Amino acid sequence: MDRWKAGDEIHTSIKTLIGSHHPHLTDICDDIVVIFREKASRKAGCQPTLGKTSKASPLLSLLGDRKYQFIVELAADTWIKLSEEQQIALLDHQLSFIGGEEDEKTAEMKYFLVQPDISYFAGEVARNGYWRPDLSESESESESDENEPAKNASFMEDILGDII
Repeated sequence: MDRWKAGDEIHTSIKTLIGSHHPHLTDICDDIVVIFREKASRKAGCQPTLGKTSKASPLLSLLGDRKYQFIVELAADTWIKLSEEQQIALLDHQLSFIGGEEDEKTAEMKYFLVQPDISYFAGEVARNGYWRPDLSESESESESDENEPAKNASFMEDILGDII
């Protein structure tokens, strides 16, 4: 399957998104490479995978023109079907997988992959809504908002739209 490095316009969009929404990535914005693969991967009965973010192999840095830290891989066959807004949203989504924290001892930034905050199956949401409690809040805070389940269900409907 063919792969190629994305053009400058996509790297410009990445830098704009980092400046606007991902300031923790400012120091490594040139160390994130965007590549295209010819076709989206598809699992039986599932939506195509539009993109994937992964840590760059040290071998890539050895062979490449710089020391890349992360690779954003996009599916060209689905990318061309997206509107400009959807393309920007996909880039933003992929950048959201990269977390960063300052090391308390060395004051250096450490970068890593993070998992999404929300993970549900469309059928599960259709049957049960957004049912998981936010365990990061204190119990008294979560009990205080009686409209939370309805708000969460509406939020999921907005995200999943016609899927559910």
